[in-house]
Amino acid sequence: MQTPPSPADPPSFPQQPYADRPPQRIVVSPSAAPPRRSSARVVRDIVQAFALIVAAMWGAYTFIYREIVIPARRPAALVVTPTLEAIGRRGDTVLARATFQIVNRSDTKVYAPAIWYAVRGLKLEPVATDDSTYLRQNRENAQLPYATTRFSQFTAVEVIGLGKVNSEVEYWFEPQQEQRVEQILYIPADRYDAAQLQVQYLIAKDVHEVKEIRWRTTDEGDLEPRLVFAAESPYAGAAAALSDTVPRYVRWLRANQGGVSYVTATMSLWRGAPAAAPAPQPAP
Repeated sequence: MQTPPSPADPPSFPQQPYADRPPQRIVVSPSAAPPRRSSARVVRDIVQAFALIVAAMWGAYTFIYREIVIPARRPAALVVTPTLEAIGRRGDTVLARATFQIVNRSDTKVYAPAIWYAVRGLKLEPVATDDSTYLRQNRENAQLPYATTRFSQFTAVEVIGLGKVNSEVEYWFEPQQEQRVEQILYIPADRYDAAQLQVQYLIAKDVHEVKEIRWRTTDEGDLEPRLVFAAESPYAGAAAALSDTVPRYVRWLRANQGGVSYVTATMSLWRGAPAAAPAPQPAP
């Protein structure tokens, strides 16, 4: 006698191996298929990607040009501000102080292998020149390096002090770096009316081809530095004077964005003369 199946038990079906089962087809409704992008959207995505690439390239170009190319092409610049002032007096002898304020206001490293100065005593005398004579003198002296004045003339321009602020080839200033140098000297106030300080400096962006600086004095008593280039340098040869007439030296200056400049400061030696005002800060 068989026991009837319990209503709680699920009906059993014969199991069929997976290999013997017929293939089943899965029908996907059209709403489940991935949507196709329209042509307008594809074009818009391509344009946006191209715009991003162009913007990135322009930004990189602008940065490289402004931060690398332009500074590399800009000439070397150094601001040197001299001051000459009396800090003491004993009879007719003035104790003077020459100050050199040096600053690199550019955005690149600047070498200054030679910085030198001269102090000159100036003596003047009054003259009275009529109009026609003064105009004639101006025409005759038009090619001369010094100025002409109507009511005074120099009777003495003499070197009374020389010095070097720097004479080392490997001497440089980083951007915004400053340095202050001072020198003192006696000046006879009974011999001159004024004293003038002139500082000259050679600057460049690269000095690796310069071996040393040699110094000599000119017939006027001024210091003159001369460049000696390394043997493997294309500028090697006899020592090149700092003059525009030496082609080898001029080519080196152009190749290294260099130059020579000078600036002056003057002090009165008269008793009771007002103190000199601070020198203005020149632009680089």
